[in-house]
Amino acid sequence: MPKMNGIISVSTIAYDGYNLGTALRRMSQIGCSHVELDAIEGLSEHIRLQDFRDKTLGRKVNVMMKQSHVSSIGFSGHMDLSKEGIVPAFEKKIRFAKQIGAKIINTFSGPRERIGIFYKNIKHIAEFAKSMDLVVALETHGDIISDRSSLDVIKKINLENVRINYDFANYFHYAKGNVDLEKDFESTLKYVVYLHVKDTVLEGNKWHFTQIGKGTIDYREIFRILKTCNREIPMSIELPLRLEVSENKVAQKTKAPLQIESIDKIVTDSISYVRGLWKLA
Repeated sequence: MPKMNGIISVSTIAYDGYNLGTALRRMSQIGCSHVELDAIEGLSEHIRLQDFRDKTLGRKVNVMMKQSHVSSIGFSGHMDLSKEGIVPAFEKKIRFAKQIGAKIINTFSGPRERIGIFYKNIKHIAEFAKSMDLVVALETHGDIISDRSSLDVIKKINLENVRINYDFANYFHYAKGNVDLEKDFESTLKYVVYLHVKDTVLEGNKWHFTQIGKGTIDYREIFRILKTCNREIPMSIELPLRLEVSENKVAQKTKAPLQIESIDKIVTDSISYVRGLWKLA
């Protein structure tokens, strides 16, 4: 795995509203070398489930990525893994992740009331992912996986290729801001294999995502923890600029696409800010 403080991936969700080719070209032009393609069910899907009907999809996307001189460590294949019958669809995403060279596939888990179905599904999913040499990273999302209390779930699954994608803003929203992010993150660190770095600001009664460093989350102590970590943990800057999160903690797409030049600047400034955090840590 590449050095974390040398490589910062950026999620294509920042360019939601523009096609994948455009997103990759713009990201390459502003200096991104690693990207996290988004296939987030119901929210942002540069790769849609119906796209997998094309048996050459992986090859076509690989060509696009090579033309833009970018590669992937992680893939945002988010689906609700607590649904009956979800396994075949998620396996398509696992196969695609392998085809584009990713090592980690990130996903939701699902609501706790369906945890029994989740446990059944995750065994099949993990087995298939292992055959593809992939790790399934369950995202902290305020569902089955939310905070350090979710470690019981990871321990019960007890599989080396099922770990955590720690998303700081997701947990912040889930806890309604009443959380010691540093303490919670540090207590889960042993099982964390991927990070989503995003920022959020309250406007009225809704949370909106913003440039990293312009919102509520203070990442300075988080990066000090990471600086002393003896493992290399990949991270991705995630900028869901079209989404808002209401008081019931549900994310919804409410905004028109930003001007692409504005997105370029937000991404560039976010990368610069994160790189600066490494120097301060």
